[in-house]
Amino acid sequence: MNYSTTIRTLLVALAAVGLLGLTACDQTIDKDPEQSLPIDQVFQDVSGAQSALTGAYSGLQADGVYGGFQVMAGDFTADIATFDGSFTTWQQAAAFNVSSTHGPTDNIWDDHYDVINRANLIIENAPNIEGADQGQIDDLVGQAKFIRALSYFNLVRWFAQPYEPGASNDQPGVILQTDGVQSTDPDFNQPRASVGDIYGQIRTDLEDAISRLDVKAERIRAGQAVANALLAKVSLYQGRYDEAAARADTIITERDGFTLSDDPTVPYANESNPEIIFSTSFSSIDNSGTNAFMSSFYLPSDFGGRGDITANSQFLSDAESGDRRATATTGLGLSDDNPGPEIKGDNLLYSYGDGGGTPAAWTNKWTNPNFGDDMPVLRVAEMYLIRAEGRVRGSGSASDARDDVNAIRSRAGLNNVSSSLSGQALIDEIIQQRRYELAFEGDRRHDLQRLGRPITSGSGTVQPGDSQRILPIPAREIEVNDALDQSSQNPGY
Repeated sequence: MNYSTTIRTLLVALAAVGLLGLTACDQTIDKDPEQSLPIDQVFQDVSGAQSALTGAYSGLQADGVYGGFQVMAGDFTADIATFDGSFTTWQQAAAFNVSSTHGPTDNIWDDHYDVINRANLIIENAPNIEGADQGQIDDLVGQAKFIRALSYFNLVRWFAQPYEPGASNDQPGVILQTDGVQSTDPDFNQPRASVGDIYGQIRTDLEDAISRLDVKAERIRAGQAVANALLAKVSLYQGRYDEAAARADTIITERDGFTLSDDPTVPYANESNPEIIFSTSFSSIDNSGTNAFMSSFYLPSDFGGRGDITANSQFLSDAESGDRRATATTGLGLSDDNPGPEIKGDNLLYSYGDGGGTPAAWTNKWTNPNFGDDMPVLRVAEMYLIRAEGRVRGSGSASDARDDVNAIRSRAGLNNVSSSLSGQALIDEIIQQRRYELAFEGDRRHDLQRLGRPITSGSGTVQPGDSQRILPIPAREIEVNDALDQSSQNPGY
């Protein structure tokens, strides 16, 4: 890993409680950065450790995590959205033509390892805080392990071949680093761990987090239910279908304050809505001066955005008639002087001709002109679809799976599925509902990858086995990490 960048960013964040900028230059450190604090001072009391935890959550706001490219690329490199902007590197991603020096790919790698290192230092140091009781330690460590697990789940899905249920899963994953790094010591250079080992670490972290945390938590902080929801999704990706269904069922039936909204637009109009299990919090202050945030790209320029990403024509044509998630509201009565509320119309898409041009379909999920929309990471709606898929692929009943699907379809304005729908046809329906329910939230490409289906964007298609289905290990990482060489690179790069 490029630890010089990681450490510089980390120390600033710890010292400033995550309130300073999250970017850092790539130069090698020869002294502690200004405003940094030694680790033993950060963790000398519970207050300092909580500040470090805030810094770890702030790391999730980075462009390569939940603050930009990673989220949008999950959809515009698939059959959800189309990127029409001028950024060459984004065009390359949409055309499945990235290289090992691709800047946005580097950001995904570096920003996630930055967050992982912040979490590692909390996990290591929190148990030694003088005067902290076990409950305080468990809360700090449990939340940090959730953050680390979430980061590794993202990394292994972008940079490695999918987990194969029942197989050895010894295919190369990503670098597994569970020790906190406080210097650029080359002893911390690590080879790629296997996909199986990465998923094993994710599971271990989440199971430990569940054992440590209280059930309820804030929407932007991990609690037991939040960790359980993520583990339900991880289990789905591992093909542990009965477990995925059972864990999702816990979220749905035990509630813990979470519930499915009756209206699909409400979780985006009200970010405190109980459908949101966990989200990364953003405000206009967090994104001051940025042009990389989601609403910057998803908003028409008339409404203060760049207007670079709209709904894909295939996404619109494949939708069922009347689907509120894929039917653009028209006749909004908006103008340049009166752009209207953040949620424009009654559906999750609205039709608008940016700059007076031909109307296009824009998402209502990213509409804050001050770039303050929260990023929903886990929602109750997805738990219904995880439970449905787990049931039909595992030992559950098709009838119960249909009930879950119908709950999602009903609030989207669609009729129930046939009472005889079962088997592969029911699985296909569940995947279709995931496509529309999770659209513009960065999920689609990963779904197609885990299912071994073609991934098609507005600019190209990659079939199963094609090299560009996964991202390259950044060339810079191979250069600075003595445990890696070109043979460590993903094939085709």
